[in-house]
This record gives sequence, C-alpha cells and structure tokens, in this order.
Amino acid sequence: MVKERLAPPSMRKYSFKEHVTWLNPKIQGWRNYYYTAHSQKKLAKLDWYILQRITRWYAKKRQRARWQASYPEVKHLATMHRLKTLL
Repeated sequence: MVKERLAPPSMRKYSFKEHVTWLNPKIQGWRNYYYTAHSQKKLAKLDWYILQRITRWYAKKRQRARWQASYPEVKHLATMHRLKTLL
C-alpha cells in the first residue's frame, strides 16, 4: 500500500506533509492490530521499509541521483511532521 502511494510519478506533486497525513492513520491502525510482544522485529522492518519508500519518493521529487543521501533529511522531516512509527 505504501509503494502504490509513493511510487507513481503523479504522486510527486504532493508535499511531504500530505503523505504523512495520509500515512499516519494507516500506521496507527497497523500498530493497533498487529502489535504483540513477538511482532516487534517484523514491525521494525516495516518501519524501515516505510522510511525507505518515503526517502526514495523524496529523492525523485528533488531529482537526486542517490536516494541514500536524502535519508538524514527525510528522517528529520519525518520527526518534524510527526510521522508515526509501528514501535
């Protein structure tokens, strides 16, 4: 679901905040439904995947060749815009 939202080129017109607003209720629902003491490892991988997809989207939006270079900036933006996490 995250990839379908962030991958198409038509989604680059939206701002970071609009994507966070769309993602937060879904992340909260996943956390409420799937969180158990034994699921933390899988949820940590999903957190990483969500942040990776947002970083790739951000790098394409900013026309950067390497998406890994955008990771610290995206991490800061995620904190600033209060992107929820699964853990």
